[in-house]
Amino acid sequence: MKSRTPAKVILFGEHAVVYGEPALAMAINLYSTVDIEKSDELLIDNSPPDRKYHSFILTAYEKSGFALPVHIRVRSSFSPSSGLGSSASVTVGTVSSLLAISGRWSKEEIARIAFETEYSVQGRASPTDTSTVTSGGGIIISRNDVESRLWRIEKNGIEWNVGRIDIKPLELIVASSGIRGSTALLVSKVNSFVSRNRFGMDVIREIGEISRSAITPLMDGDLETIGELMVRNNKLLNILGVGHELTTRIIDSVLPYSYGAKITGA
Repeated sequence: MKSRTPAKVILFGEHAVVYGEPALAMAINLYSTVDIEKSDELLIDNSPPDRKYHSFILTAYEKSGFALPVHIRVRSSFSPSSGLGSSASVTVGTVSSLLAISGRWSKEEIARIAFETEYSVQGRASPTDTSTVTSGGGIIISRNDVESRLWRIEKNGIEWNVGRIDIKPLELIVASSGIRGSTALLVSKVNSFVSRNRFGMDVIREIGEISRSAITPLMDGDLETIGELMVRNNKLLNILGVGHELTTRIIDSVLPYSYGAKITGA
């Protein structure tokens, strides 16, 4: 059973979504492929699994409730730790194939199991990446009600509502800084900043307001407003400490020739 799942970009609201603010994201045309076949023993890319290197795949396999050993082969057209949701893409692909083999395939179930997998591995996460990859297209994720709701995901008493946004086609340039980032470490870093600084939650809330303000421009294709909001969002992400000298240089170099630019994801 083979599945092909996309990468994603978070347009607005990364990190703030962990604290209950909305985030907007969309799938892009880069893909992971997961090919699963029954086997005499559990294998990942022709080798016995190692949780140190295969934590997302192994956890997805366990949480999918698949009882038989399988051989899982993974290929990806984009780099891990690049902010494009590589772990979510592979996780969703793994869950999707396993549920299809067992006759339990549904997008909502895939989204739930994939989120549980990421939460288990990372320690703290929102369903943004896994729901975007599962759904495709554009989504909003919020703890408040959303229009065109796809599903609701609950964890530890917290509910996230995932809804579809009909984003007008966008031409995005996704540039890699070459700096590998860990989502879990950055989430922890932001949590430390918010805990230590009295104005930390003010920054989080302002990012949430930017996300809400971006919905209509995204649906209308208002590139100028989208760009302005991206620049504002990026400044706030830098205050939270998730920026890097190299990403700042890249963004500064393209701003004179674009509507706007920002960090995406990790």
